[in-house]
Amino acid sequence: MIAREVVQLADRFQKLELHAARGGREVLRVLLEIIAERPKKSVRELADEARENIAYLLNSLPPYAPPLNSINQVLLILEEMETMPVDQQEVKRRLAALQPDSQNITLLHRKIADGLAEILPPEPAIYTHTLSETVLGVLLELHRLGRLTRVVVTESRPNNDGWTTTRRLADEGVDVSLTIDAAMPAAIEHSHLMVSGSEIIRPDGSIVGKIGTHLAAMVCQRYQKPLYVIADSNKICPVPWKNYFLNQFTEADLGIPASITPLQVIGSYFDITPAHYICAYVTEKGLLSSQEIAEKVREMKVSQWLIRNLEEG
Repeated sequence: MIAREVVQLADRFQKLELHAARGGREVLRVLLEIIAERPKKSVRELADEARENIAYLLNSLPPYAPPLNSINQVLLILEEMETMPVDQQEVKRRLAALQPDSQNITLLHRKIADGLAEILPPEPAIYTHTLSETVLGVLLELHRLGRLTRVVVTESRPNNDGWTTTRRLADEGVDVSLTIDAAMPAAIEHSHLMVSGSEIIRPDGSIVGKIGTHLAAMVCQRYQKPLYVIADSNKICPVPWKNYFLNQFTEADLGIPASITPLQVIGSYFDITPAHYICAYVTEKGLLSSQEIAEKVREMKVSQWLIRNLEEG
């Protein structure tokens, strides 16, 4: 049976109300609550119901690594414990240990900020595009350390996530400016570097990001400005996710009135930035190269059920 909480969560993902990092925490929270609350006769029954709800959720997921990694972690534990002589309570204890707390998130941002601070020029002007929980947290930590001079943000149409980034930074006293996406070249030319979040860091080091990230990377190359991807290691995804471009723009997204003759609207909320545009990936584990990303992916275990389900989907 599909839980009501899973249906609600799937709806939020379809509406793009959740970003990647928070989406990962929400997926984990909902799955653990379902498993904790369901009385079952066996571990296998518990696992079967979890997989049924996960299959439903996968149909609505945007290309976000943290939710996929959360799902993978849950499945790996269930697959392991299905073959062992353990009871439900032991399974639930193992799964509950996956849940992070808010202090860990703050510490993670501080670790990434410390690593980035070491490579920043004096009095840096930083450009960024759209809204990333991790980038925002790291920029605020740099501000706290006195290592952030100025930030320029592009609005990130069509849902204008960059506005949220700008407001949050301004509220904390950061010298921040907002400009339109079409002004990206000037914003980058007059900055020292770009920092970008990512929805997924793929095995080859390329990233799935909000639309406009690939263009910004190309502009950075034109003006010889370094691009650093700011992400915790949970953005590294070993799962073969194919549906990068299912989240298509609509006429409403672009503000086209219903009274206007229907127009063909093309484009997706996400694009892929190749690894050769990226100087380094700044994570809580330090600065990583694309080769090191590939090595970490090879070390990661992936649920065989998850792979089969995504391939069939």
